[in-house]
Amino acid sequence: MRLGLPLIGRHNVMNALAALAAASVWGVGVEEAKRVFGALTPADKRGEVVRFEDGFTVINDSYNSSPTALSALVGLLGATPGYRRRIVAAGEMLELGDSSEELHRECGRAAAALGAIDWIFAVQGYAMDFLEAAIAAGHPRERTKFFGSSQEAAKFLVEFVRPGDLLLLKGSRGTRMERILEALDASHGRRQDRNAPEALEAGPKERN
Repeated sequence: MRLGLPLIGRHNVMNALAALAAASVWGVGVEEAKRVFGALTPADKRGEVVRFEDGFTVINDSYNSSPTALSALVGLLGATPGYRRRIVAAGEMLELGDSSEELHRECGRAAAALGAIDWIFAVQGYAMDFLEAAIAAGHPRERTKFFGSSQEAAKFLVEFVRPGDLLLLKGSRGTRMERILEALDASHGRRQDRNAPEALEAGPKERN
């Protein structure tokens, strides 16, 4: 039997498999899992897939961020087929201590190494190191931009997004990356099936 999971990311697949394995000790099987898994929905600002009437899609994972989580979501963005432009808007990761600069740089290098991210936007503080490291690792500088705040990024992205785009919003709570989604909501209408898992597979096939 094939089990569907309406949540994005390999980490959610692994969590679901671990839960199923644990539940099997008490006799819970795939039939029960099929019903439960199908009813799952992403938590607020944690892997929400939002589709807009204008033909672009947003992955809203703006609740918090860490080096592992950022790299995982950027990897998902790069691996998702069927979109013209894959765009990451990465806010600063806070509370990383003395390693903050290097950890941001590691994530930037990893993003560039994918060779699948079309535009990289960075928001606030050490996110500049994320951006500069991506450029140093080969991402075109002309396809990057730094913003001092999420409000500045929101004003830009409202005009920048186009049909066929897939935009990832990721950042620590203090960067308030959800403001970008709020600005998009104010300017573009959402589709009613905004959290449908197939949203990540339904974009146009061409890329610019």
